[in-house]
Amino acid sequence: MLKISNNITKIEDEVIHGKFNIKLQDHILYLPSFIDPDLCKDVVKNLKDDGLDKSTPYTDGLLNDHTDSYFDPNISSIDKIKSRITEDALELYASRVRGYNWSYHKSDKFFASEMIVRRYNNESEFSYHYDDIIEEIFPQWFVRRKNILTCNVYLNSDDEYTGGELHFASCDKTYSPKIGDVIISPSNWMFFHKVREITSGVRYSGTYWYYYGSDKKVGKGASHKQKFSK
Repeated sequence: MLKISNNITKIEDEVIHGKFNIKLQDHILYLPSFIDPDLCKDVVKNLKDDGLDKSTPYTDGLLNDHTDSYFDPNISSIDKIKSRITEDALELYASRVRGYNWSYHKSDKFFASEMIVRRYNNESEFSYHYDDIIEEIFPQWFVRRKNILTCNVYLNSDDEYTGGELHFASCDKTYSPKIGDVIISPSNWMFFHKVREITSGVRYSGTYWYYYGSDKKVGKGASHKQKFSK
């Protein structure tokens, strides 16, 4: 069960006195140069094209065919990146976003998902979307998992490509991240976002989610049915 602290009374007081205010941009945490660039470069170096994952129907009509996806690549640097973010970045997020802090932070049912690493080639573009719709498309797999936060990690230098900015529609915020940068945002529908077209070069980034629910690992193909059958 989610834990709500006694600070809920503070929210009630703020509402009564007309002082309760939520600014969407305050729920986006941008951490420049947060991850060691050598870890980022190691992820890119160890990607293997035989691990390309094209079985991602939730991106149909959103992510074009110029993009390559790697689902949960077995690279030790990814585990180190996720550990650093979980240990340190989530503390920063909790200090900033009250709803997350009171409801999910350090809950024993709050986990980091598998990472999808994407190689955005020239002309790649990821149209507007939000990141908890996957449970609506695959309820038999994800009924036990509710995405709460989206975490994007940027894995190569911005002088290797042009374009590829991350834009949030609801608060009209645009980020042009560099290697080692981390952006954490809510996964819900209020945070529609897109990756603008890559106009030259190649951009690498990794995305994973902090979710509430089961700790079962999501695999590919038959293992989906094995672990997340109805």
